[in-house]
Amino acid sequence: MMHLYDEIGVTRVINASGSMTYLGGSLIAPEVLEKMNEAAGAFVVMEELMDWAGGEVARLTGAEAGMVTSGSAGGILLSCAACITGDDRQKMRQLPVVEGKNEFVMQKHHRIGFDHAVGVAGGKIVEVGGEDSTELAQIEAALSEQTAAILHVVLDPQPTVPLQDVAKLAHARGIPVIVDAAAELPPVDNLHAFLAAGGDLVIFSGGKDISGPNDSGILCGRADLIKAARMQAFPSGPIGRPLKVSKEQIVGLVFALRRFKALDEGERMRRWQEKAEAMCAGLQGIAGVEAEVAQPTRGGRPLVIPRTRLRIDEQLLGCTVNEIDEQLEQGTPAIAVSIASGEIWLNPQHLADGEEEVVVRRVAEVLKAQG
Repeated sequence: MMHLYDEIGVTRVINASGSMTYLGGSLIAPEVLEKMNEAAGAFVVMEELMDWAGGEVARLTGAEAGMVTSGSAGGILLSCAACITGDDRQKMRQLPVVEGKNEFVMQKHHRIGFDHAVGVAGGKIVEVGGEDSTELAQIEAALSEQTAAILHVVLDPQPTVPLQDVAKLAHARGIPVIVDAAAELPPVDNLHAFLAAGGDLVIFSGGKDISGPNDSGILCGRADLIKAARMQAFPSGPIGRPLKVSKEQIVGLVFALRRFKALDEGERMRRWQEKAEAMCAGLQGIAGVEAEVAQPTRGGRPLVIPRTRLRIDEQLLGCTVNEIDEQLEQGTPAIAVSIASGEIWLNPQHLADGEEEVVVRRVAEVLKAQG
């Protein structure tokens, strides 16, 4: 039977890159799709459904409260709005025009492309630190009467101040800390870890390893701040009205989160390790290529997943890793990989059984054709 994407002329991709938004995030499990289909077959009062989902998110994360968002970027926007306005409806109606606190302190390395989510809420980013490092004293010096929150992006290990130290400083000043942990699952313990480390609002993507809808996310944390975020969110909120989440998304995210927490994480890691080792073994002995199983120390998140790393001698092969990447994406089958610093990384996270063999065959073909 012809696949839908083949029928409509859209290229299917074998994903050896990871839970990437540009590839559709992740694959939704059949049992979760079944719940989404059931949710699609009836009308519901959306506020009531959001209440139920928020309770489930809180229960599953251990937070005081929670909610489903339209994704991590939507979670950032609602978090910033909540920290600016609190539960003041007049201030909510005025956003993005702000009178009062609207500054969000961020370490330089944490500015990774989501500044607009802060700005749309009426926030202003105050950047601290440099390319090499950030010191706690620099964060402290940036705090003022205009500080609405510190926005902390989980990118460890990086030359940045750890979350625990940031939270201790912020809380001594009565300033909340927003934690963007979009891609920090697995491990499953991270659902609780960033709250325990001092995060007042913690954001996760629903469309990455949780394997919910790509356009869903989790916002969890302090009850008063979640209340303020909910007041500004779909279906009735002002600034968050465009960030619509459907009944299918909400149900899908909650049941995906339940499923994610019940998975055998050790078994998943074992399977990923086996696939990484198989790809590594299949790509040995190619001139100009050094293959090994490794875990990245920076870049593609989450870092805990074992991958196959290919060190490429671009001069010997006569091509760049970017050109190799392009050939893989444009070939048949199309293969998505990750590239960084002259290296190619093959991530087994979303490879179906047997796809690792297809990846090896195609990557070997492309590499051997160079030079």
